[in-house]
Amino acid sequence: RVSFKLDEGLVRAVDGTSFDVMPGQVLGVVGESGCGKSTLARLILGLHEPDSGDITVEGQRVVAMDRKARARLIQPVFQDPFSSLNPLARVRDIVAMPLVAQGTFSRAEIARNVDEMLSRVGLSAEQGTRLPSELSGGQRQRVAIARALVLRPRIVVCDEPTSALDVSVQAQILNLLQDMKDRYGLTLIFISHDLAVVKTISTRVMVMYLGKVCEVATPDELYSNTKHHYTRALVASVPIPDPTKKPAGGRIEGEPPSPMNPPSGCRFRTRCPMASEQCANEEPQLREVAPGHFVACHHPA
Repeated sequence: RVSFKLDEGLVRAVDGTSFDVMPGQVLGVVGESGCGKSTLARLILGLHEPDSGDITVEGQRVVAMDRKARARLIQPVFQDPFSSLNPLARVRDIVAMPLVAQGTFSRAEIARNVDEMLSRVGLSAEQGTRLPSELSGGQRQRVAIARALVLRPRIVVCDEPTSALDVSVQAQILNLLQDMKDRYGLTLIFISHDLAVVKTISTRVMVMYLGKVCEVATPDELYSNTKHHYTRALVASVPIPDPTKKPAGGRIEGEPPSPMNPPSGCRFRTRCPMASEQCANEEPQLREVAPGHFVACHHPA
């Protein structure tokens, strides 16, 4: 759990979220804006401290680690490649920064690792001498991926890494992330609002709404056997590239409630077509409805 104090009140950004990720998996985290995805990413990276609860990797508490140890374990790829890179630094120096910050690598080791990583992400030695402003959005995101992987971390947290890119470039970055995952044995936490992208890359998908987990399942199970009414509406909203097909049903009515004053019981009940008195009085807990398929709903579809 983590909350933030504002003049208007207390925002419960992440409120009792529990999940696990197995080595080598890609956990896709989806939900509309304001559901707590990015706050969850910052918690995992140690950029926020939880109000309660803990984040552990193989028994090690992330919050208790020093910054250098945490950097060797977990690295981020942020959403906006135009603001996540130092505009005054050359690409080589940006990629080298995690190695320099460790203070244990020689100049020759740093140069060798930077050269290798630039090559792995598809950037030339000449591009390594440029400033970020001289690169395209896709090339900048490749720099961000190289910077994240140069320390060979175990876990990479990707916070909407393709949302600021053109569709054709998105596919290239997704293929690159998949290739890097296989090559280095990475575990990815992939945060996005785009269910089509998440289905492409994820091993498991976790759906969030207003700081809570609604549903967890494999991508195929989630799309073919959707149980939570919020997830069903999200899946129905994915565009189908066929002009002869009518849009699927499942439109969500109304606006999301304020995170400073969430509804009692189920947080989705004010927008759910199946809401009952039980939904108002009792908060649903995640329960397994099929092997590996969990849902927090009193009246699953």
